[in-house]
Amino acid sequence: MTYENSLDDVLMDQIKIGDEKAFEKIYDKYWKILFNYGYHRLKKREIVEGLVQEVFVNLWKERENLSIHSSLIGYLKTCMKFKVFNQIKFQTVKEKHQNFLSYSTSFSCSGVEEGLWFEELQMAYTKQVELLPHQAKKAYRLRMELEMSCPEIARELQLSVSTVEKHLIKANRILRDNLRRFYVLVFWVVNFSL
Repeated sequence: MTYENSLDDVLMDQIKIGDEKAFEKIYDKYWKILFNYGYHRLKKREIVEGLVQEVFVNLWKERENLSIHSSLIGYLKTCMKFKVFNQIKFQTVKEKHQNFLSYSTSFSCSGVEEGLWFEELQMAYTKQVELLPHQAKKAYRLRMELEMSCPEIARELQLSVSTVEKHLIKANRILRDNLRRFYVLVFWVVNFSL
């Protein structure tokens, strides 16, 4: 075991009993490493800062029950990796939806049928958002319409960040599954109708 790992173990023991100074030391020591990891992949400073914050908030909240089997930095990097992965998934869904909506509004229909398909998609999307479970719908709207971060949504809805993430993942999965036929339709229209 290296000196760094044993020092981290001591700090984590102190954190588990609520020592905020020990937490600040860990935060100061690893914040930049986690930020650089996230920024290298996302290239969006504010989003990455929010994700790093979420990692440390979760570390503090789960401190009493936390069992780290590898090094602390390994654990933190893994947490950050999952945050980045979920953000990329969320961003991909959001961009596809926004691109589709902007394409559908600028699409000059060669026929009435294509225009009706796009109108039907917009109506179906609106309906599916309305049918989302209550908390998932609230979290999804705050994220998509107001572009709030997960910590901001958590504060607004008085939930934990991880609960907000679960609601967003659930909402995205439901919408993706229920609107799948429209994405196939868009692919067909874009590739064969122009």
